[in-house]
Amino acid sequence: MKKKKVLSAIGAAAASIGGVVLSINIFNTFVFKNAVKKDAAYEKGSFYDWEYGKVHYKASGNGEPLMLLHSLSVGSSHREWSQVIDGLSKKFRVYAVDLPGYGYSDKPKMTYTAFTYALFVKEFIDNVIKSDTAVIAANGSAMFAVIASKLFPKKINNMLLISPGGITDKMAENSDFKRRTFMELPLKGTFMYNLRTSKKAIRDFLCEYGFYDEENVKDEFVDAFYFAAHSERGNARYAYASYVTNYMNMDIKGYLKEMNVPLTIVWGEENDMFNTSAAQMVKEIVPWAKFYVFEKTKALPHMENPEEFLKVAFINMKQAEI
Repeated sequence: MKKKKVLSAIGAAAASIGGVVLSINIFNTFVFKNAVKKDAAYEKGSFYDWEYGKVHYKASGNGEPLMLLHSLSVGSSHREWSQVIDGLSKKFRVYAVDLPGYGYSDKPKMTYTAFTYALFVKEFIDNVIKSDTAVIAANGSAMFAVIASKLFPKKINNMLLISPGGITDKMAENSDFKRRTFMELPLKGTFMYNLRTSKKAIRDFLCEYGFYDEENVKDEFVDAFYFAAHSERGNARYAYASYVTNYMNMDIKGYLKEMNVPLTIVWGEENDMFNTSAAQMVKEIVPWAKFYVFEKTKALPHMENPEEFLKVAFINMKQAEI
């Protein structure tokens, strides 16, 4: 009799677990199908066959080449430049990329590091742009541009960095490995990823960290981040896992000291992730660089104040000697 009760309890528990797993699968499937369906009308650009998959980019305009590298937060993509890309294209040949693991680029299961991305920057320049280029990089991707400039001289001829990462950021520790591995799991990891990338979560992130004025967080911005976060089903969680566990981070202060190309630093005055202390640290490292502080903006001044950002870009991004 007791044996039957035990078996019955085990069967009930198994059924309950199976129900939870099924519910999570249904939830995950719905999220991705719904996002892809609503984003189907967006016109994609070209693809570059890189060693680790196809990399999406949009090229426009004529003139000297200019490569745009978006931020690393969840849902970031080339669409982050939507407010300035038309203006930039009037004077430059603009290449706005979706970094590997982001946007409409492939998202292989791998550890995404600053050196991986620096190598990508170099190879994209070699194989797509095919000449030295100016680079504008936002937040975390500034690390990749600086490292690429150091490791591969004469590939980048000018840089504008928006609130550059790699100044005060934490590096990955041994304890981060387990957390990253959990976030990469196909069922639980995807479920957690979807919870953290809901439209509400993305809007909250943009309001808290991206924009100073919440009224500037347009629905089209939220949609762009949301759709990019859910392309290629749940595989965007791989880059996200490396991002939140600091595997993408690299201390670039030593690289900045040896910088030998024109450099412009831009940051939002209200940006908690790149604050006045970090800005002062950069000024001490590269006092010869040009510095611009955007009032009433946070991490995304190029989205919140595109007119002023374009003025700064046009003044500083032409090829010049230091």
